[in-house]
Amino acid sequence: MKLFAVFLVLSMVVLMAEPADGFFGWLIRGAISGTLEIFGLLLQEQLEQLEQQQQLDKRSLDAFH
Repeated sequence: MKLFAVFLVLSMVVLMAEPADGFFGWLIRGAISGTLEIFGLLLQEQLEQLEQQQQLDKRSLDAFH
C-alpha cells in the first residue's frame, strides 16, 4: 500500500512539474510523427512506381516510332 501511495505522489509531482512534456504528450507526438512518416514512405514508393511506369511507357512509344 505504501508503494502504491509513493507511486501516485511521484506521478502527480512529475505531471504537475512539466505537464506539456509528460508521457502522454510524448506518446501522442510519437504516434502522429510515426504515422506521418509511414504515409510519407508509402507516398514516395507510389511516386517512384509511377515514374518507372511512365519511363516504360515512353520507351515503348519510342520503340514504335
